[in-house]
Amino acid sequence: MRKSRVNYQNGLRVLLSLTTAAIIGGAYAGPAAAAPAAADAAATSSGTCEFLRALCLFEGTSYNGARFTVSALDPTVGACVDLVEHGWGERAHSWINTNSRAALLYVNDDCTGRPMLLSGSNPSFTFPAKSVFVY
Repeated sequence: MRKSRVNYQNGLRVLLSLTTAAIIGGAYAGPAAAAPAAADAAATSSGTCEFLRALCLFEGTSYNGARFTVSALDPTVGACVDLVEHGWGERAHSWINTNSRAALLYVNDDCTGRPMLLSGSNPSFTFPAKSVFVY
């Protein structure tokens, strides 16, 4: 019973984190919170990630194109975010991580397998990302 309660609480944390990140990032599309269209609706970025303790993924290289911004509601626990579910599966081609802890990018949609560590920034990468673990 405890395990399902913890999973439910972590699910709520992820949902709240994504909703908060979407509102801050200007990608919020209304009551449907984190639907794939919400990520698609993100404005073209100026190549910056002005948020504290956040990961900004960019659709284009050199921090260009649409931006997906995410962070965990509880940074001590972290959160796995399914990028495919939010319309960002295999779309990210550059990143800026303003968190002091590295995010982990995965080729699977459940944060499993061998990750790619994301610390600092990278103007160009090819990694078929389907999920990310953030703090």
